[in-house]
Amino acid sequence: MSAPSYLPVQYDAPPVNPTTQGLYLAAALLDHPGANRLLSGVDIWSMNCATGYGTWDVEPCADPGEDDIKAGDRAAVSETFTPLVVWGYDQCSPDEDPAEIKARALHNVRLHEQNLVETHFATRILSDAGAATPAADLVSAIGELEVQIGDAAIPGVIHLSRRYAAALDAAGVIVGSGPIPRTRLGTALAFGSGYDVVLGSTLVATGPVTVFRSEIFEQDTLSPDQNLRAAIAERTIVAGYECLSTAVEIGETP
Repeated sequence: MSAPSYLPVQYDAPPVNPTTQGLYLAAALLDHPGANRLLSGVDIWSMNCATGYGTWDVEPCADPGEDDIKAGDRAAVSETFTPLVVWGYDQCSPDEDPAEIKARALHNVRLHEQNLVETHFATRILSDAGAATPAADLVSAIGELEVQIGDAAIPGVIHLSRRYAAALDAAGVIVGSGPIPRTRLGTALAFGSGYDVVLGSTLVATGPVTVFRSEIFEQDTLSPDQNLRAAIAERTIVAGYECLSTAVEIGETP
């Protein structure tokens, strides 16, 4: 007597949430409802990068020299931060529920959005930073960036690959109990999954980061010629920073 033949069990795996680490955790997220106004990018006018500050001699009767006049400039507007359209797609036979197809397209956006934005943003901040300062090791790289952030006198974000999270934790650099990984000086660490392909062994420090996001646009369509129904979900995103972009490259990858 032959063994009975059974069909495999069919299991629909539930959708998972995207990673909670990386750029979005360290940035301010600004969602823009209504009409998409992000298609031409974003110019950031910062109050945090001006040059109108200094010190003054305590001698009240001293004649100030030419270089001692109290003056300064407001920060110039940033070079436009360019937009990125992130999309998700799904297709199936025409008789499947359109809501299911649209839900899968939407989930693809939700799951992969941050990684795609990180890769796009990493290209910009690396270009703005210019030549990277060499560092002997990972901890020294963090120390050099902390100096640059301190000189700018603003809260900073260090952008780096996820590969360095374990090494920094083992070195005791990551402290605190909040959701954002931070150094002992309080600098946010953005361990971006999308950073590694661009930054590699380079760490980039910036000033405060803001991510602007449009509403998600969803659309489905029926193709009689191909006998399928397809859906797409997409949104426009712009990531920008203030004041500071400086890079350090470490000697070896842990």
